[in-house]
Amino acid sequence: MRTLRTSILTVALCTMLALPAMSAELVLSFDNLMPLNESTDGIYEGWAIIDGAPVSTGVFNVDSSGQTLMPGGGALPFFTVVDNIGQASAIKISLEPVGDSDPAPSGLIVLTGNLESEVTPLSAALPGLEMLTTSEGSYILATPSDNDTNPDNDDQGIWFLAMPGPMAGLTNLPDLGPNWVYEGWVVDVSGGSPMPYSTGTFTSGEGFDSDEAGCNGGGPPFPGQDYVAYHCGPELDLDTGDFAAVISIEPVPDNGPGPFMFKPLAGLIPENALTEGGMLGNQVEGTFPTGSATITGSVAVEASNWGSLKAAYR
Repeated sequence: MRTLRTSILTVALCTMLALPAMSAELVLSFDNLMPLNESTDGIYEGWAIIDGAPVSTGVFNVDSSGQTLMPGGGALPFFTVVDNIGQASAIKISLEPVGDSDPAPSGLIVLTGNLESEVTPLSAALPGLEMLTTSEGSYILATPSDNDTNPDNDDQGIWFLAMPGPMAGLTNLPDLGPNWVYEGWVVDVSGGSPMPYSTGTFTSGEGFDSDEAGCNGGGPPFPGQDYVAYHCGPELDLDTGDFAAVISIEPVPDNGPGPFMFKPLAGLIPENALTEGGMLGNQVEGTFPTGSATITGSVAVEASNWGSLKAAYR
């Protein structure tokens, strides 16, 4: 009986070896992944980590529904990839700069997932992601940089701090490393298209941000901005109910003038914020990009099938 089983197994093996090698295919799909302006934002690139080394699976963009597109446009339903992609330990999605010619991935990995089956869930790859889900934010409206000359315009500035103190209004912010940076924003949402105004970039909830209170400096050692004539930029009235406050996470170097797709904290600025301050809601779980990577026809899948065949005739 064992001889008969061995003969059947040998025939099956010979039959499989006589078949042409299968080409592997990778299908990527996403939720909340931002479509890119390829001339300014760059392009996405997929990577399979095989034997510890990144192997490109191809560059792409996405549409508003998260479907992959060829660079420049056009549907891209799947990627033809190396046959041994099923042996990868992980799938990663990077953001590559405009005109990228480096064969290695950039330091801006936006999504990642460990490959354990034919379908791999992808989640945001930011450092300290678990801590980021516990981040909290509060702010006050004030214009400390011109209080000596104009004490009555506090509705024209925002500072991410809490009183009494002052103390940090942004808490549980993880260290993002060298490839990402926090940026504060006020966003005019009164029109058909949101209009963002930066309050500066920063790495911690304590200490001055990149431009302090504005072009002429000043203000307390916390992230914030005074939108007054003294500081070169726009003069904004922030307690009209027309503005939102946002904390984003931006790539380094920054690839666009507005907030990037990672916005861990946000909230509308209410009309009573001048007297009571305001809070930011944590929106990591609801707004950060996620996705999946589906692999078919890989060597690993064929090996799995062959293992089942051997078990049946053992």
